[in-house]
Amino acid sequence: MPGSPAVAEMLSAPDRESIIRDSRAVTWHNVVVDGHRVNYAISGDGPPALFLHGWGLRPNGYREPIRRMGMAGCRVYAPAMPGFGGTPELPGEQRSFTGYAAWAGRFLDAIGESRVALVAGHSFGGGVSAAFVHDHPGRAGSLLLANAIGGPTWASSPHGIRTMTQRPAWDWGRYFGTDPFHSAHLMRVLPALLEDFIPNLMRNPLGMFRTGDFIRRADLLMEIRAIARRRTPVLVAWSDRDRLVPRSVFDEMRQAAGVDGVVVNGSHSWLIGDPEAFGELAIHALVDSGALTVRPSLSVA
Repeated sequence: MPGSPAVAEMLSAPDRESIIRDSRAVTWHNVVVDGHRVNYAISGDGPPALFLHGWGLRPNGYREPIRRMGMAGCRVYAPAMPGFGGTPELPGEQRSFTGYAAWAGRFLDAIGESRVALVAGHSFGGGVSAAFVHDHPGRAGSLLLANAIGGPTWASSPHGIRTMTQRPAWDWGRYFGTDPFHSAHLMRVLPALLEDFIPNLMRNPLGMFRTGDFIRRADLLMEIRAIARRRTPVLVAWSDRDRLVPRSVFDEMRQAAGVDGVVVNGSHSWLIGDPEAFGELAIHALVDSGALTVRPSLSVA
């Protein structure tokens, strides 16, 4: 991964035996949270971890990233968050990053996990992940943010700074629709996105856009700074062809966390197209948390 020599070096000592165990399958389950049935995926074996999906999607489209995260040496739980994948929306007063973070805590309570070694989130799920780790001290060993929202700056120029709240909805839509075509793995990314986005849109279009409204106002830099002050390891990753979450957001978030960050090849949905690279980042985060002392190889598919 260009820009991430430390990750490559960290993964240079394979331990094939640790990956041979059958942690490869992704299985589907349901649990009751707030009186509603929630579908979730499980993969892997080891210390528990939580994966939170992006806006408009659900865990289905992330099967390979979830599987690779499980192969990294943890047991991943990936729920369909409220408003997506058949999980009912949160009430209006709870429709915020704080509200979603509280819901994630109730989900973990429902499956009997008081603490996880890693919380990982993509895009919108990254924002929720950051809020969860901030709002629930002691419940997460590390945080992995993949193209996460949470920085307030859309663009800067000699004429000043334009915030994400100033970004028009049509601009979001333009890049959301074209993002898969910026991926080197188009035929892997596009079917996965369509598999999730269309059912969500048909089931609850208003709910999706109600969630999208508060996403536009995301500013989680204070929370990320507080997480860093607690010495909770944070890994911030971004892809070089992402036009949905701009470089300015990545820079703000990595600086708030006090880390260099990792730049990978790909579009906004790079982890669907390149799940192996995402699995490597999961190993990095698990090692940082102390949950892994052996660095497994992901070369066995």
